[in-house]
Amino acid sequence: MADKIDAIPEKTRWEIATKGMTGAYIAISNALKQAVGQKKFEEFNGALWYEAGKGAKEFADSVGLPAETAGDVEAALNLLAQASMGPEFRFEVVESTPDRCVGRTTQCPWHKRWKEQGVDFDTCGVGHQKWGEGAAAALNPKFTFKLTRNMLHGDAHCEWVVERKK
Repeated sequence: MADKIDAIPEKTRWEIATKGMTGAYIAISNALKQAVGQKKFEEFNGALWYEAGKGAKEFADSVGLPAETAGDVEAALNLLAQASMGPEFRFEVVESTPDRCVGRTTQCPWHKRWKEQGVDFDTCGVGHQKWGEGAAAALNPKFTFKLTRNMLHGDAHCEWVVERKK
């Protein structure tokens, strides 16, 4: 039976895994927020995602990614997001210097599941911020991460800034 998985095309397996994981997370987030309120949800969610972001260093090292410039850090964040959370992301860099990089996403599996499930609260803003903080700190503690736009707040895209500390 285990060899039957190979009969499912890799792209289809990715789509199923991504939709299942992000869908379950949005449903769990909604239940948790209903049970404890937005503030407690964000405390829990932020701490969880910060810890997850700290794995970025091990990931980058395992695949030989540099983390010397803001663009390096941002590129590692994007690749880790796609490798761990699925291929539905669409990232682009809108500004890049060695000290500052602005990235954005116009397609996101979390946002898709949020819309599909009709959720009406910010399920991932704090999580995205804390994941980025944890990842940037782990990759190169000389850089910061700041989420500046959020599709769940009505923005056309999510946007963030990776910047060298001053």
